[in-house]
This record gives sequence, C-alpha cells and structure tokens, in this order.
Amino acid sequence: MTTQNTKTQLSILVQPLKPALLQGFDQQLDVLVRIQAPDQPAEVAKPRLPHHLALVIDRSGSMAGEPLDEAKRCARHILERMVPTDRAALVQFDNRVNVLVPNQPVGNGDLFRHALESIHEGGITNLHGGWEAGAQALKPQAQEAGMARVILLSDGNANEGEIDPQRIADQCRDMAAAGVTTSTYGLGHSFNEDLMVAMAQAGQGNHYYAQTAKDLLDAFAEEFDLIRQLYARHLRLSIATVEGVSATLLNEYPTEDLRGFPVIRLPDIAWGSEAWALIRLKVPARLAGEAPNILLQVELTAVDIDGHPVAVPDVQLKLPGLPPQSWEALLADELVERRRDELAAAALLTQARTAAQRGDWSEVKRLLNQAKATYGANPWLKDILAVMERLASQEDQAMFNKEALYSSRRMSSRLASKEESMCQRPRSAGLPAPQVSPGQR
Repeated sequence: MTTQNTKTQLSILVQPLKPALLQGFDQQLDVLVRIQAPDQPAEVAKPRLPHHLALVIDRSGSMAGEPLDEAKRCARHILERMVPTDRAALVQFDNRVNVLVPNQPVGNGDLFRHALESIHEGGITNLHGGWEAGAQALKPQAQEAGMARVILLSDGNANEGEIDPQRIADQCRDMAAAGVTTSTYGLGHSFNEDLMVAMAQAGQGNHYYAQTAKDLLDAFAEEFDLIRQLYARHLRLSIATVEGVSATLLNEYPTEDLRGFPVIRLPDIAWGSEAWALIRLKVPARLAGEAPNILLQVELTAVDIDGHPVAVPDVQLKLPGLPPQSWEALLADELVERRRDELAAAALLTQARTAAQRGDWSEVKRLLNQAKATYGANPWLKDILAVMERLASQEDQAMFNKEALYSSRRMSSRLASKEESMCQRPRSAGLPAPQVSPGQR
C-alpha cells in the first residue's frame, strides 16, 4: 500500500478501515493517509542551509525568579546546539521591546550568552510587539535559511500594543507566507492559550505549554530536535474523490484554498517520522460493486530543507465490494482504529473544555468518564485522561482549559514514528489487498 519515489523516498500509504466495501449499501469508510519520511542515512549528512531562529523572551514582572531563569537556560540550550554558521536574534519584551542581539551568525555564542545574562524582569506584556520584532529580524534573510522561525515564550496575556487575537494570528500567517514561521511556548496559569495556539497554527510552527518553569526544557528540546532532524516542509495534502463520494477531514489541521480546491496543511516532517490524516468517506451503493472502484486520489506537495520541491507520485485507492457475510468476516485495521480513537477522544476533550469554561464540572466529569470507558485501553490516552481527571477533581479551570486544548491538539496533529504502527491483522483467506496505485494526473 505504499507508493515511494526512489529519489526522494517520501512515501504515501493509504489504509482503509476494511479492505473492501459492503456490496449494495450506502456506507461510511474511514481511510488513514500516512506520509512517511525515510530513515536518516548513517553516512555523514551533507551541508545544510543555516537555521535562522529568533528567541523572543517575555521579561514581564510575572516572569521574575525561576520562570525567567529557566527561560534563559532554555535559550542557552538551543544556542549551544546550533552550529556557528546558523543565525539567531535575541529579543526581550515587557511593555517595551528590545532587540538585544540582531540577526547574525551564532559563532561561538558568547555574544548571546552575555545578552541573556542582561535580561531582568520588567513591566507588563507587549506580546505582539516582541513577536513582531523577532519576525522582522528574520524576514530579510528568510529565503536564505533552511528554516526561519520565531520561538516565543510568555507566561501572560497580550495587554499592551496589538491585543486582538485574530489580527495577531493573521500577521503570523502573513509572516509564514514570507518564510518566517512561529512556535509558541506558554508557561503557567495566566497565559492566553487560545492566542498562543492560534499564533503557532497560523504561523505554521508548533505550540507547547509547561505548567512549571522546569518543564520548559523538554519542550525546547523537542522543538530543536525536530528542527535538527527536519526532512521536508510545507506538506500540502489534497484528497480528490470520484463523483458521488464525499470526504471529511477528521483531524484539526488547517486547510488552504488552492484554485478553489481545499488543501490540508500537514506538519513539517522529520527523518523517520510520519504525518497522517484520517479521512471519512461517504460512499454510495453504486460504487460498492464486485469489481474494484476508484474512490479517491491522494496528492502531496512538499519542499526539502534546501527549499527544493519534492516530487511525490499521486496514489489512488480502489476497493472491491463483498456480500454482507464476507464483509462482516473482515477484521478492521488496528492502526486506523487507534488513530480514530485518538481523534474521538480529542473531540471529547474539546467538549469537556467547553463545559469547564462555563463551570459545569459535572458535565466535565461525565465526558471524561465516557472517554475513559471508551478509550482507556490505549495507554497513551489513559495517561492523558488521568491528568484531566486530576485537574477536574480540583476544578482548576485555568489549568484544565490549557491541558485540554494542548492535549486535544496534540492528539489530532502529532507526528508519529513509523515504528509506532502495529502490524495489520491477517485478512480473510482469498481476499485481495486494497488496490493502492499511482494516480493519473
């Protein structure tokens, strides 16, 4: 079920929940689309374009003490992992914005380390101004970078300068189109998680959150590991169905309009990892015949870390129809079921967050009990739900809202390891595999 380009080795896999349709019936079918990057070769990597990062640190009064110390430690950690030819800028903000180090090669890092030591707590939070200064520092040379990214850390709300979340997110989107992406880090109880997530999503970066300052380092390390292991960027997925078949995206990925056709924006992908989308098809009875019928065509575009287009052949899915008894005997694909469960659990968390926002804790607990009863066999989901139950028992609205938002988004848009997938159960004897073949343009 793989189409692989031998030059780029970026692969598209298409896995239906069952490898056949039910003859003679209108029906619904979940299809998992998996985009896989190859494993990183063992030989020494070729020279890459430099990374350009703007580290934007909130120094408002609420960051005093351990939070600011940990933020500076995380910035040092990133700088130490950059190579001398990578470029960085350092920005601090409270109600004022200061570019401490303009965009320049990291070199031995001494200039940045000294500048970090000069950061001390200040006033209120001009979050937009800090982000904008970081983005503008990178923009002139963004096209020369393997990646140009603003890394924004704040523990508060935007309460100075531009404060409208939609306008801020729109500016992040415009800057991403110009080549500068945005990742956000929220810390503690007080930051505006809806704004921070919206900025990262519009800015085509990542969003992280830490309950305590000491949790920050893991998030920074995860971000930099992805940057360092990056294989392809700007993944755009198109799902074209034949006449009569409709398709619904179940993940919470943003979509773009390209010549009147919706395009799904997938996360950047690292070596050895997998981006994925779950598509729900509605198939009319006339296409569920004995002979295989084409249901959909998958198209993907991407660019490599040097900015060159990656050619990936289109893939079509064809499925035969089976009579009811034979169809019922088919076993469902375990990985499709698991990813579907993750998305369903994420939807319940979103509902629970809405209930918490209106103070309806009995409804929150009912929804969490439903999620645990239905999806608790999945160890990863079980751990997430245990954290949510603890916060619900404390009726801690601020932290529950943050944990629910970040967990649900991670469940619906995370990169997976290729090794995470389980082997498919055997098909019934004599049943052909689903026909997944190169598409025709």
